[in-house]
Amino acid sequence: MTDQTPDSGTAREEPDGIARRLRRVARWQFRLRGLATIKDIPTDRFNSIMAGLLQAGWRKTYEYQGHDAWIDYGCVRMRKGRWRLKFEWDNWMEGSIEGKRKIVERVAADEGLTAIDEWRWS
Repeated sequence: MTDQTPDSGTAREEPDGIARRLRRVARWQFRLRGLATIKDIPTDRFNSIMAGLLQAGWRKTYEYQGHDAWIDYGCVRMRKGRWRLKFEWDNWMEGSIEGKRKIVERVAADEGLTAIDEWRWS
């Protein structure tokens, strides 16, 4: 949506229009890079999936250590061979898993969840 500025007569875009455009660009980039996400995973199930993958040979390469770690926000990155997954959790949306579409779809199928080709925050 555009609006005329009173002094210049030029069009300016409303903030929600800019946000929509930025979300479209983020979705496009996500798909172009061949990524997928499993969103809205309940906390207990999220923890169970993470533990199961660690037992299956995945290794933790990063864990968020901020003052609010696992209170408001948590993040773990895992790797197995050339595959990488990013686990994110917050106390509002709960858990998500992000990575290359092929491996995320495999995890989703194994867990009876749905993978989407959209970024967690879009």
